[in-house]
Amino acid sequence: MWPVPVAAAATPPSQPAACVPFGTAQLPPGAPSGGGRLGLTNLPVFAGQSAPASVELRTPTTQFNRFSDFALVGRDLLTRPRSTGADAEPWRYVPMPECLRGRLIGISLDDDELVAIDDNGWIYTMDNASQDPILWNWTSAWGSPLWFAPGQQLPGENGNGWALSVSSPWDNQTFTDIAGRIHYVGLGKMTMLPALTGDGSRITFADPWLPNDDSYEIGGPLGGRFKSISLSAAGSTTFVMNRYGDMYTRSFDFDSSGSDSVFFRYSWDSQAGKPTAPNIVAELLDRSTAAIQLPAPDWIHQPKIPGEITSAISVNSIGPGPGQRELRVEGRRDGATGFWHKNLTAPDWEFTRTDAARLGTPVDNPSADRSNDTLAPPAPWHLSGDLPARDGSIDGQVLIDIGFPYSVVDPRLLDAVGSHAAPSGYRISVSHFDPAATSRAATVTAPDGTEIPVVLHTADGLRLFDTRAPGLDGEPRHLVGAVEVPRDAFDSRGDDPALESFVRDWMRGKQIAAITLSATDHDLVVR
Repeated sequence: MWPVPVAAAATPPSQPAACVPFGTAQLPPGAPSGGGRLGLTNLPVFAGQSAPASVELRTPTTQFNRFSDFALVGRDLLTRPRSTGADAEPWRYVPMPECLRGRLIGISLDDDELVAIDDNGWIYTMDNASQDPILWNWTSAWGSPLWFAPGQQLPGENGNGWALSVSSPWDNQTFTDIAGRIHYVGLGKMTMLPALTGDGSRITFADPWLPNDDSYEIGGPLGGRFKSISLSAAGSTTFVMNRYGDMYTRSFDFDSSGSDSVFFRYSWDSQAGKPTAPNIVAELLDRSTAAIQLPAPDWIHQPKIPGEITSAISVNSIGPGPGQRELRVEGRRDGATGFWHKNLTAPDWEFTRTDAARLGTPVDNPSADRSNDTLAPPAPWHLSGDLPARDGSIDGQVLIDIGFPYSVVDPRLLDAVGSHAAPSGYRISVSHFDPAATSRAATVTAPDGTEIPVVLHTADGLRLFDTRAPGLDGEPRHLVGAVEVPRDAFDSRGDDPALESFVRDWMRGKQIAAITLSATDHDLVVR
């Protein structure tokens, strides 16, 4: 369901608890994970009988990392060292300010951070969750600038549809681009909180360094139309499932997807033949090394589970590196409860019996793919705009070539300062333009009226202070992107005079051409 564009509220309906305005989470990257226990025995022991015997799934009430289990029992947040069976230690109360105690209704944990949601939807972050308990501390701050905004409420209303995702330079260390090349996580970490919104086809994410306006999204599977009922995330990997047990995963973060040209270097061109930089600083400054190749990797359709499942899905990091993720889905086999699991790229699911009480709700899971059975309506915006002549002083490729942080430069700003671009005679049109999607089919119309099929790639622009509504409205939305001629057409362009002229004259002989663009609900400006 597409949101009706509305202006951001000037004053939120409430405020987060005021007793935790500052914490060490606001000073990334923190220390490497150590899993120490200093201060653990000073925490009061939980004497109740309702805490889980084991924690094997990451849900809004049960979480784990490599070192600790966490559970929300009623409104009490508990922890213990990660262990099972007879070796399990007692549950203890997590230390927290009194203003938070008894107010929490959901938790999520990744890497060294834990977030908790209170009864008004406000987000709180506990840092150093992979360190000694004596170092655990809380903050209510979230958002631009640099994690110092006063707070953020959880996007969406799906209780099983949100999670914290953290990639740190110590634990996850690296990620891969669409070409499979390794790149390094920044020293500021890669932190976001994706959440299902609307009918489940929209995945809004909150980022502690970005404006708290719910305008940033991960474009969902099947062009953003796949309706999810469950979401989990870890280490920049998002995992979703629909009502028929169809599942998709995607490696995505604001920083890795092309939007943060201040701290990361990107390119739409192939980086084949260039060496991988030894660290993030060298990659940003040494232009002889490989940049992050765009567009961002797409969703991967995961194999169906051969058995009973519930809505409780979970992904967790199992080691450093981009492929080190494990998927888990609660279910049953032969009448026994437990969870199905596999590594991210493994072809088959296995089952582990736990006999634990059910956390999710049963999900219909036919063996056939039902991904297309509950698609949301396509985006309502049909846009077109002139492609500029390529003899101007500034365009998307020039901004990349000179190393300028181009994801902050809206082409309408160039016009405003007098850097206009004449039309080239070519015009690009796209139907059902979803600004959250990474790639979509488009058409270039040549001066003689010939239509040329292309692919239009985009990534969101960088907004540090300006707030806006989701989707498109009358307020220009800045994106960066590229026009790509499909490989088969590019290789055979000699057989198509109109395409050959377009590639030679506008694409500058390349298969893919970088652009910067600005979209409203009625027009498109390209540079």
